[in-house]
Amino acid sequence: MTATGPKTVLVVDDEDLFLRTITDGFAAHSHRVNVLTAPNGKAATEILARCSVDLVVTDLKMPEMDGFGLIAHMSRSCPDVPVIVMTAFGTPDVETRLEQHGVVHYLDKPLDFPALARTVFDALTASASGHLVGITLPTLLQMVEADRKTCTMRIVSLGQVGFLYFKAGEPVDAEVGALRGEPAALAIVGWEQPEIEILGGRVQRPRQIEMSLSQLLLEGLRQKDESERKRKRAGGASGAHTIAPGSEAGGMDTKSNRMEADAMAASDKLKELAGIEGFAGAAVYTPTGEPLVTMAGDHHLKEVGVLANHVLLNAQKASIEMGTGRGQQVHVEAERAHIFVRCLNEGTDPLKSQPGKAHIHLVLVLKSDAAIGLAKLRVASVIEKLAEDFRV
Repeated sequence: MTATGPKTVLVVDDEDLFLRTITDGFAAHSHRVNVLTAPNGKAATEILARCSVDLVVTDLKMPEMDGFGLIAHMSRSCPDVPVIVMTAFGTPDVETRLEQHGVVHYLDKPLDFPALARTVFDALTASASGHLVGITLPTLLQMVEADRKTCTMRIVSLGQVGFLYFKAGEPVDAEVGALRGEPAALAIVGWEQPEIEILGGRVQRPRQIEMSLSQLLLEGLRQKDESERKRKRAGGASGAHTIAPGSEAGGMDTKSNRMEADAMAASDKLKELAGIEGFAGAAVYTPTGEPLVTMAGDHHLKEVGVLANHVLLNAQKASIEMGTGRGQQVHVEAERAHIFVRCLNEGTDPLKSQPGKAHIHLVLVLKSDAAIGLAKLRVASVIEKLAEDFRV
């Protein structure tokens, strides 16, 4: 398949009529999309093993292997393939909680074909631009929480094997080596590039974890940062790093060159934030938490971005429901740092991106004794300047 040829989309659902409807619907778009179908997660894994797939659209509740099992398998075999989740068994609360995480496309069934097609084409466009990646461990954990799933997760990273136990979507216990409970969970959530397996059956475990999942993710990230600082006593200066899709050997097309130029221009604008006293890092993200440009500091900005987006999206939804308008900025004051996350959305929809309109989140991390007043002013100024670099 050439770069300009049709993309391959795998649709996974146990309803044969639904699969035939989707296949017929996309037939008119065969120049853009080649559709493969599977009746369950197990069949989907077989297709993924023999075919190159650009996007997976999956139901959650299916026989043999459900959507969670499929996503866990993909974390091991094809972690960069993006996923759209759809289910007829969800509740409005499930949809709201998944959208609040800002980390996965979610469609509530029954759905009409135009809605599915728009989501598929948007996801393929974002993936081609480097703005969408496959399901990460924090994403999958948040989906388990949102769906109130009971399961055991086996997680492997760099030779270590750990287990997370969930009851009705809540983490109740964890094990890795000699650690158990919260210490084990905090270690696991910070693992890099983990391979994930979801095991079935009942979870017969007394509760050993009192933290919520969000607290575990935030505290695990803090501990990971602490370990990094101890390993980097010398602490050399960190420069701006751009995520430039299409930079592999073999040359870049015009679109990739333009994207790289935009990212470099954005990097220069981020340098304005580095002059703030107590600066520890800054980055620009998509609303789904994928990094566009980072100016690295002591913090793992990619993980911070996912969690900060979660907090901002919750605040925006709450402010809209209260009738006070769309919230634009959140300030998290922690024991060792200040985290600012600000939204710029030029579109008319308060929570969604629109073609030709910039929709980005700017995250700034400062040390606990930083100049907060100056930071707020500088963030507001810099994000307005960044808009021209990220209109899609």
